[in-house]
Amino acid sequence: MTLSYGIRQSCINQKIKLVLVSCLVALVSALTSFLIVPPVEAQALSPPIEAQITVKIDKDLYNRGDVMIVSGEVKSVVTNIPLTIQVLDPDNNLVHVEQILVASDGRFSLPMKVEGPLWHMPGTYSIIVQYGFKHVSATVHFQFEQSSVPTSGVFNVKDLSSGQNFDVNYSITGGQVKSIVVDPQDISLVVQIDTKSSGMLHLQIPRLLLDAKKSSNSDESFLVFVDDDEITSFQEGNSDYEYRILDIPIVSGDSKIEIIGTTVIPEFENVSCLILVLAVGLVTAVTVLSKTRTGIKSLNL
Repeated sequence: MTLSYGIRQSCINQKIKLVLVSCLVALVSALTSFLIVPPVEAQALSPPIEAQITVKIDKDLYNRGDVMIVSGEVKSVVTNIPLTIQVLDPDNNLVHVEQILVASDGRFSLPMKVEGPLWHMPGTYSIIVQYGFKHVSATVHFQFEQSSVPTSGVFNVKDLSSGQNFDVNYSITGGQVKSIVVDPQDISLVVQIDTKSSGMLHLQIPRLLLDAKKSSNSDESFLVFVDDDEITSFQEGNSDYEYRILDIPIVSGDSKIEIIGTTVIPEFENVSCLILVLAVGLVTAVTVLSKTRTGIKSLNL
């Protein structure tokens, strides 16, 4: 009896030990998982906040001789730190560089003329503005069209009905002038051109050849047609008492420009009047002479 009880007690003690060991293992495992900090992935450090700078231009397309307005704003102004403006061609070659100081409020504006020997490659150009450090910069792009060198000349325009000749001076970019003739019937000047690209036709028209006048005798605007389509985009320059100056935009493919006025070769009227006066005078002289001769004959009789 005593032996049986001892065996049972020993078995119970063994089970209690196993339970205690299991609990201890579970507790240790729980504590370990709680105390061990999981690894944290390393994060890249953010670069320092850059001073904000903006830049813009007034157009997207420029030709040689145009004036470009570069403007923008710097967020954080540092006294006496210049703003550098660089212009790069399509091959990233430097064609223009300039430095200016920004205003106290951070704003800047610079007019820049598109001219010089480095402006020779058409395509996409870049403007880079940099304030102080390299990372404080902004970029804007634009298109540059290489305009052809202006071609100047003079056409001697002859009116077949009167035989009078007038010199019409011209200059053209983007093409060439083939002929200039006057059409008295339509009171117009007809210019035949051959265009290869966009450009401008500049004409110096003698008033004695073609003019446009109001009833008050003040200048009236010409009517201008390009390939029989009326345009209003032409401009009149500083005309004087002798010439009318016109600048007419042209594009590739244009072939005929017609300028319509209100009077053409007004000397015709003056010549006609002169001829009429001479004729009247001649008739009068003949009449007087005839009467004089008749009076002389009467006296002789």
